[in-house]
Amino acid sequence: MHQYEALASITDALLDDTTGPELLRETIDRYRDLLLTASGIDLGEDESIGHFNTGTGVAIGATWAALCVDDLIRTQRFVSGLYRAVRDVAARRSGPVHVLYAGTGPFGTLAVPLMTRFTPEELQFTCLEITGPSYRAVRQLFTNLDVNAYIVGVIQTDASTYRIGESPAVDIMLSETMQYCLIDEMQVPIALNLMAQLPPEVIMIPERITLRLAALTDDAEQTVATDLGEILTVDRATLHAYRPGPNTTDWPTVRLTVPSLLPGQESGPLAIRTLIEVYGGYGLTDYESGLTIPKIIDDYPDATNPLEAIDFTYQLHPSPLLWMDFVVPRAVAAAI
Repeated sequence: MHQYEALASITDALLDDTTGPELLRETIDRYRDLLLTASGIDLGEDESIGHFNTGTGVAIGATWAALCVDDLIRTQRFVSGLYRAVRDVAARRSGPVHVLYAGTGPFGTLAVPLMTRFTPEELQFTCLEITGPSYRAVRQLFTNLDVNAYIVGVIQTDASTYRIGESPAVDIMLSETMQYCLIDEMQVPIALNLMAQLPPEVIMIPERITLRLAALTDDAEQTVATDLGEILTVDRATLHAYRPGPNTTDWPTVRLTVPSLLPGQESGPLAIRTLIEVYGGYGLTDYESGLTIPKIIDDYPDATNPLEAIDFTYQLHPSPLLWMDFVVPRAVAAAI
């Protein structure tokens, strides 16, 4: 099968909401093989395996960025959300839709399928990538797939400090550079930098990332038993409202109360949930992706493990991290 026909078939399955788990697994296997061949990357090379410390966070190595394609539902939902966003922009104006893709990895995973659904006159990408192996691989991939007509440019740069040019105007800012709980990687610094330079009508993908505190059930499934409140939301409004202090870049601290258990009541552990709204109704919730596995932080408090509240502070420097300060009752604190 010709590369274009193979890619078109893969795109059909990714954009079909009725695609079942078995077909999705088969589709992603075919897609990964196509990307590996076209990029020519050696995932076993030391340079590809090593992470890159930007000074304000971590850009994962090309090998690990490549393996993200295997996160099945994550790949499908992001491709589908991006497709919906491109269609929405195209419906309201003429001319090519311009996507600024920050952090392509070696495959440009989220961009390539759309090149079978739109022409270069309808869709254009500017691609940013910081690591050398990923930068070289994605350029080779675009050439070998014969899709350079869709590419305004591939730029090796730190997207958290990149200055956007005046032309062509950006319609969609796409960056999927995150881990669960928004630790280590550059999602928030990149979004802060790029969205501050773009007008209000520009679509950001993902539209919203929310961290929430929850108590899980006390069983093997560990589903959410009780939602205990919002820790942090990253969306257009919160990015616009963010203001670093004179001596800190931390986000404002949020205190969430942890209610005491009633007599005879039991609970599973406390955990942080990562919920992602991609675009157009597509998103990821608990356990649907490696990004949305709840992170267990402690047992639920009881008489032998007292806890009144938790203070959460999202830190940007020297590396993105969610700090937690466990607040015990005053009587307990005084006795310590």
